[in-house]
Amino acid sequence: MRFIVFLSLLLSCGKMFAQSAYFVDPNWQYFYVFNEEELHKAEFLPIVQAEAGADYVAYIRNNNRFIIFTNGESLDVNITNPRFFARDNLLAYFVDEQLWVLHNGKPKLLEKWAMDDFTIGDDILSFTNNFDKFMIYQEDSLYTVELWGINQAKAGDNLIAYLDNNNNFKVFYYGIKETLDNIPPLNFKVSKDIVAYVDYLGQFKVWNKGDQEDLLYPAPVWYQCGENFVAYVDNLGSFSVYFNGEAIELLTYKPMNIQIKDNVMTYTDDFGFLYAYYMGVTKRICSYNPEVVKLDNDIVVYKDIYGYLKGLYKGKLTDFSKEIAIDFEVFNHTVVYKPDKVKWVVFNNGKYYNYP
Repeated sequence: MRFIVFLSLLLSCGKMFAQSAYFVDPNWQYFYVFNEEELHKAEFLPIVQAEAGADYVAYIRNNNRFIIFTNGESLDVNITNPRFFARDNLLAYFVDEQLWVLHNGKPKLLEKWAMDDFTIGDDILSFTNNFDKFMIYQEDSLYTVELWGINQAKAGDNLIAYLDNNNNFKVFYYGIKETLDNIPPLNFKVSKDIVAYVDYLGQFKVWNKGDQEDLLYPAPVWYQCGENFVAYVDNLGSFSVYFNGEAIELLTYKPMNIQIKDNVMTYTDDFGFLYAYYMGVTKRICSYNPEVVKLDNDIVVYKDIYGYLKGLYKGKLTDFSKEIAIDFEVFNHTVVYKPDKVKWVVFNNGKYYNYP
């Protein structure tokens, strides 16, 4: 079974992600937001907490008010100190027992009586309400998936894998609920479009966009999911990746410093070379092991031996800074770095935005 799916929550197919980021002026403590391809001075006083999605920044200001900065504007939702959770395409927050989401740039009440046991991915959210119903929100639709509370759930970017109250192992994916096994797995991990798990017999299996495959026996000694792929180390020590229905060995041994974020993986081989795996292709991106490597969707950024920011963007080797960077952060496709103690630079889509 194959599904053709389109994201419709906060973005539409074929459009580039809007990009958002933030930073704090270290001298005056002004809080700046990058949104709608502009730098905005959002706050003149130090903030309490901030998180960014693809097209918004959510934060708690100095007076504990909860603010959402999106569409180039600051939105005060008239509440204080909520618990909030930011993902690329979905923002959720609790007010007492109410569960709210950001939809089309405006707050939307999702459930008046929600329990705290919930999971959230880039465009999916699951929770149990006070009537013990297990609910899932995706693509602006709210589904009653189970009439009784469940035992465990994990959220990938666009799916929920869970054990129901009878310990049946199930996955919910764009309105479709599917049972993977009626006996709980020994362990399972999830990401975009994919569920990897070890069944009760020790068989390593992968569910990918509705297709299920027995991948390996005995189970790997280590595995981790990225978007549309699974990296794993078998019992002989070989390091492999499963992608698009095919398993490929990358190394005959487990590498060092494995990082996975969204659709990118980096690792270091025994010679200290840094590699990036992206969309089925492995590329050596530098001949040493940088002290700091940061990943996000489509992007890898590191500081070279001279202090400049370099890396990989959508499979291509890229220079991210025009000058030495003393610090940097990555927000989706946006890189924010400090060339000195007073200046900040935002790099987005080939353009530089300077402060001050």
